[in-house]
Amino acid sequence: MKHRRLQYLIIAFGLLLTFNSCREVTKLRSSVRRTQSQFRFFERSVNKATNKLGIETKDAKEQDSTSGDYFPLEQKNMLNSYGYLYDAINGKNDLITSSNFTWDSTTNKYYVQDAKYRHIKDNKEVFGWHPYWMGNAWENYSFELLSTITYFSYKLDPYTGSYSNPEQMEEWRTTAMIDSAKAKKTKVLLTVSSHGKRNNDMFLEDEGKWNNLIDSLTSLVSVRKADGVDLNFEQLSYFKRRNFNRFVKLLRTQLDARITYVKPIISVTLPAVDSREIFDIDELDKYADLFVIMGYDYNSGSQVQGAVAPLVSVENIGISLSNTLEFYLGRGLAPDKTVLALPYYGSMWEGNIDEGGVVSSQFERKVTYREVMNIFNDKYIEENNIEPILQRESMTNYFNLNYPDNTSIEIWFDDAYTLGKKYDYALSKDLKGIGIWALGYDNGHVALWDLIEEKFASDTVEIENPIAQLEGYPFKASSYLLKNKKIILVASLFLLFAIVIALVITLNDWKVRDSIIRNLFHRVIFIVLIYLFVTPLVYLINELFYLKSDWKYYVTFLIGIIAFYLSTLIRINPFKKP
Repeated sequence: MKHRRLQYLIIAFGLLLTFNSCREVTKLRSSVRRTQSQFRFFERSVNKATNKLGIETKDAKEQDSTSGDYFPLEQKNMLNSYGYLYDAINGKNDLITSSNFTWDSTTNKYYVQDAKYRHIKDNKEVFGWHPYWMGNAWENYSFELLSTITYFSYKLDPYTGSYSNPEQMEEWRTTAMIDSAKAKKTKVLLTVSSHGKRNNDMFLEDEGKWNNLIDSLTSLVSVRKADGVDLNFEQLSYFKRRNFNRFVKLLRTQLDARITYVKPIISVTLPAVDSREIFDIDELDKYADLFVIMGYDYNSGSQVQGAVAPLVSVENIGISLSNTLEFYLGRGLAPDKTVLALPYYGSMWEGNIDEGGVVSSQFERKVTYREVMNIFNDKYIEENNIEPILQRESMTNYFNLNYPDNTSIEIWFDDAYTLGKKYDYALSKDLKGIGIWALGYDNGHVALWDLIEEKFASDTVEIENPIAQLEGYPFKASSYLLKNKKIILVASLFLLFAIVIALVITLNDWKVRDSIIRNLFHRVIFIVLIYLFVTPLVYLINELFYLKSDWKYYVTFLIGIIAFYLSTLIRINPFKKP
């Protein structure tokens, strides 16, 4: 009897404790809500006062900058403490491990450094043309080192506004180059090329042709989900200057209206020499996203032999990259929207030497960087005991070869060293970046890719939430469970019901019931099973009815007490064996 009274006392004490706990928790929550409400009222009052006084609080200033933070210090401590477990499970070959990133306390950000993260810096631009005649050379492009690649080209038919090269436009529709570029997050453009004063005049004087071009471009750009258009109009007439401005304005309006999957880009190429005064920089700046100065072809054709892209003028004769850039910047060209394109080719000049040793030369052809490197390789230079000469004013190399028949060949070209100096010049003028005419002209040689990586790329990326971006098994498993939680819940319920049914069937056996009642250890196991069944059931009810409260913990506790008490009252007469 005393034992039974003690049990009743324990149960009553438990119920009283539970009731008091619930009441105290309710009071605490009410107090917290009241305090939060008072704080918000105080905060609004302070904000009103500061706004009237024209004062911006520190919290307001920092709100935007800190809203994306994911408690980096706590993550740092966690990874320092438990990172070894992550690496032990997953190894150290994951893209992010517990030890390959650093935490910058000044910015509250993590930075991960790895060759797999190689990319052009966010505030820089590396722009490259892929000419259709380069075929599959794109398979060797380092797309991660290109911000933008543009397919060259849509050849404008000045009579209609459509294209005159259907074969190349079919290649645009099917080439895997675009897919490869997108996979590396390189933007893709389609270049529209129109060369010659007469052709440009014919096109720009008829607005109907403008609409034909825009319709065609919109279709071609959209079918490949490309990022925009590059305009390459050369030898513009001064009298068609306003027409060109209006055409670019119309193109801007139509692309923005028709292309909705991305904000379309319009880049405009600007000539280094011919007709550069014709382009209305102030007006075009309203519609163009990028200006690309074609910094090449300074010395070719009937001109005096010399550098294709001289950095400065030799003896102040002629123009150069430096005075071309000074001209455009003086006209108001925005440096942060400007790219200086440089050549991956040089020029070859053939000459005759007269009896007085005077050489008369004429331009023979352009030679690609690949040609120069393949011919004038280390073996050739050693066998013929020659060295390229560096003209420091133009910052360009050249070979001067004289032959017994009184003929000569002069080859001017850029290499990684001279291009590096010209890249430095572009950066010193705060330009957005550099361009390449043309991609593939270096095919088979990596020195120029290495130069771009050195000048414009980084292998470090900013990561705000490294734990969320870890790719190891524990995180993959958690992600899988969250994505498939409904399926897993249904499967778990079926499993739970199967276990309950099996337990009920098992309890029909008097031997099992007798064992549970008479053996304290078996009784404890039985109570644990009840807890295992009841707890998920309580959670399920809570989720299904959107109760979203903590009552489930108290209900589970009470059910456990009741189950324990009822189990002590069970009395089963021993089964008499025959």
